[in-house]
Amino acid sequence: MKILINGITIGEGSILPILIKSIYWQKHKYQITIFGPKTLHQEINNYQRFDNFQQLLLKWDKPVTSKFQFIFEALKRNLISISYIPKIKDKYQVIHSISSMLDFIIFPYFLKLYNPRIVWVTVFDNIVPLTDPGNIIIRFLAWVFFNISLIFLKKVDTIFVISTDLKRFLIKHHFQKDKIVVTGNGVDVELLKKAKKDPKIKIDSLYIGRINETKGIYHMLKALKQIVKTYPKFQFAIMGRGDTTSEGQFKNEVKKLNLTNNVQLLGYKRGLEKFSIIKSSKCFWFLSISRSESFGIALMEAVCCNLPAITYDLPIFKKIYKNNEITQCPKGDIDAVVKATFDVLNNKQSRSDTNRKLLHKYSWDKIAQMELKSINKHIETKR
Repeated sequence: MKILINGITIGEGSILPILIKSIYWQKHKYQITIFGPKTLHQEINNYQRFDNFQQLLLKWDKPVTSKFQFIFEALKRNLISISYIPKIKDKYQVIHSISSMLDFIIFPYFLKLYNPRIVWVTVFDNIVPLTDPGNIIIRFLAWVFFNISLIFLKKVDTIFVISTDLKRFLIKHHFQKDKIVVTGNGVDVELLKKAKKDPKIKIDSLYIGRINETKGIYHMLKALKQIVKTYPKFQFAIMGRGDTTSEGQFKNEVKKLNLTNNVQLLGYKRGLEKFSIIKSSKCFWFLSISRSESFGIALMEAVCCNLPAITYDLPIFKKIYKNNEITQCPKGDIDAVVKATFDVLNNKQSRSDTNRKLLHKYSWDKIAQMELKSINKHIETKR
């Protein structure tokens, strides 16, 4: 049996989950083909654990440097991908979308139209509210595209959602209950266990994720500005990237606040290096202010590494972390974030091995098993 993974617009930070799940599926006699541009296949090759997938190359892609450019590039890639359909429509039994955002489901939607027998499954991991911070035009367009995607998703055979809240959202929007499966999210258990602390790494607080206003990056700078008054050498590190515009604005703000010597921009890290950095840091900041925050994989990774984590008290975190695994501050309360950070630095907040219990609950292999069960059910039905 053959599964085609749609990755034509995937970002480097979103690759790992589908690769881990694909290995599980391969062990269960499925052949995996990943559809995407050359840059995606190059990135996959950087993960030495993943070198035996089939590749379907999407041609004529260009690098993305801004949110506006992404809109046009995503549309172009989807139009090109549709031209592949006549040649591949009967080659695969399953098409898997790693996200339900519009740029990930246009191609599967048309593939499903050409071949109704193909099983289309997708992951639904967040909503797009109209009121999040950021560029008004970009936010409005994202909201419009999201609502269009809800129409396209009516053709999906199964939607894997990462929380019961998202399931309720879909049901409210008239999706059939039997099409929705709650799977949750996961962490890379294998690498997390292998990674060791590196004494050469000097990081006091770490954030992993996109350099984006909705992720609270400017709230982190406000907290940092207060902290350096007491700890002038405090080091705040960001593991991740943003588009050219967002990164440029963030760097300018760092300079404006005279925090250049206190901020480390690590870029995107993978594998053992990533988890070594997490384990070597003193605490983790995840100050997302988005209404659409639905899980926070990086936060879960930090918690499972026993790193003291400081967040805002978003409703989703209250449902996931029920045993004081994280410190939740009132949303927007910079003083509370600073105090919680001081508690870590002064050893008033210690690491707890109980956090590792979450590893057994949030495993990509467990999620891959749940997804495969649903896929097999559909394939048997269509025979």
